[in-house]
Amino acid sequence: MNLFLPHRGYWLTPVIIYLNAAIFVLTVLYTGSLMSFDPRDLVMLGANYGPWTVDGQWWRLFSSTFLHAGLLHLVFNMIVLANIGIFLEPLLGRLSLAVVYVLTGLLASLTSLYFNDAAVSVGASGAIFGLYGFFLALLTTSLLKPEFRKAFLRNTLGFVVINVAIGFVIGPIDNAAHLGGLASGFVLGYLWLPVIRKRALRGRSV
Repeated sequence: MNLFLPHRGYWLTPVIIYLNAAIFVLTVLYTGSLMSFDPRDLVMLGANYGPWTVDGQWWRLFSSTFLHAGLLHLVFNMIVLANIGIFLEPLLGRLSLAVVYVLTGLLASLTSLYFNDAAVSVGASGAIFGLYGFFLALLTTSLLKPEFRKAFLRNTLGFVVINVAIGFVIGPIDNAAHLGGLASGFVLGYLWLPVIRKRALRGRSV
């Protein structure tokens, strides 16, 4: 349960989780459902839906990342977010984590829009895959200790590969958003290295 409770060096991730949960409660109240929601209701609430998004409602690229298709969708995403946030937030700091989360979420939504323009896309998983891509990039550098890299590189890569494979086998899963978030996070990981190294030199990293 500590993964879901704010503490020193780990504050933003729980707040993002609480925000997603709060929006889920509002969705439940709006739809009267719990386990799954009608796509038409999700569109009305801000889902990424190509015909409406490209018609000037670009805010859907952002709002869709805080909507979920049902209870299990939310629970799985929030558990995965907590497990990556506990590593990245102390390393990056709140501001950098927020920027990376939002950027990868937006790029994931754009990728989904490009490849699945008629689909109704919701969920934080694009941004979460972005964080995992970011973490993978860091695991390929000398920033982290060798024993840490060895322990986590295989597990993180395995998690990503398995979940991408599941997305191709089981539907409806927006793999375009997952891959868009993953790729953008991986690139941002390398771009962010100077910032993280500077933070480490100031003695703020773990």
